[in-house]
Amino acid sequence: MEASMAIIIGAALATCGWLYTGRRARTLSRKQHTINVMLQASFNADFVKARNLVADVVGKGKLPDLNLPENEELRIAFRMVANHYEFVAAGLRNGDFDERLVRDSERGTLLGLFEKGQDFIWSLRNARRRTTIYEHLEWLHGRWEKKPPGYVQICVEFCAGRPLPSKRVNPRA
Repeated sequence: MEASMAIIIGAALATCGWLYTGRRARTLSRKQHTINVMLQASFNADFVKARNLVADVVGKGKLPDLNLPENEELRIAFRMVANHYEFVAAGLRNGDFDERLVRDSERGTLLGLFEKGQDFIWSLRNARRRTTIYEHLEWLHGRWEKKPPGYVQICVEFCAGRPLPSKRVNPRA
């Protein structure tokens, strides 16, 4: 009886170790992938130039009408920056990137970009009749704009390995 109990306990501990090792490897891989994406963007000269151009205008207040021909350079820069952050937001939403790392380093930029560019984003959505344009950026703005998730939500998301799905909120409706 004691030998069979020892085998069961040993197997249970081995399984726990295997599960922990697998979870830790996924976590480290997610962090490394996040760092690679962020560093790659910061070393891309075109992206840095576009981000600086958008940051200069966003820092002054509301974006001008990006649909006007005289704002074409700013529109192209905004789309490049917004597309990058949409990719990052989609990665966060699907659990592919480390949310804490991105939030700690890019929160202000993401929130400011979406808030200042909402009019342009909605003009794109209306022109193309697709409300899914920059939907992940909108989701991330809604998640980070208000208070952060509570401990229960964090625990559930930890177990799931990704953020909980949420309803889309249409602020223009």
